[in-house]
Amino acid sequence: MKLMRAIELYKSGDQQAFSFIYNETKHIVLCAIYRYTQNKNDIDDICQNVYMKVANKIGEYNNINFSNWIYTLAKNTAIDFLKEKKEIIVENVDFIPNKSTNPYLHYSIMHLDEKMREIFLMKVLYGHTTKKVSEILNCTPHEVNTIYNSCKRILKKSLEDEKYEI
Repeated sequence: MKLMRAIELYKSGDQQAFSFIYNETKHIVLCAIYRYTQNKNDIDDICQNVYMKVANKIGEYNNINFSNWIYTLAKNTAIDFLKEKKEIIVENVDFIPNKSTNPYLHYSIMHLDEKMREIFLMKVLYGHTTKKVSEILNCTPHEVNTIYNSCKRILKKSLEDEKYEI
């Protein structure tokens, strides 16, 4: 089943279609949420809030770009959630390092500008195609590739002394 067909079915009352929508879009929603929090409990709560909003607002969706629509909904839900908790939003926390992550790589990624980091992580961390990233972020594939290649050059240069390959 294709995503657009599932959306149509759900809008017409087929509750089973919602699980397909969820499975097809969860990675997009999580990517948007990770930009604002690293707290696992918050991520789960925000994700649940996003899909409650999807269920309630899917009638407002205008069939233009569902990936962009749900990404924006997730981003705004995350911001609203953190504002309600009165937490300071740490700008663009979307890369969660682990013990094996090179600290220089982490530092370098966190110092890319917002759009660069977003594109780089969508392509590398989530394995999205250029076309998918361009749809989610509502930009051209050429712009995605240009920014992605710039990211690679910047990160490679910043890690040159450490002799790590990206």
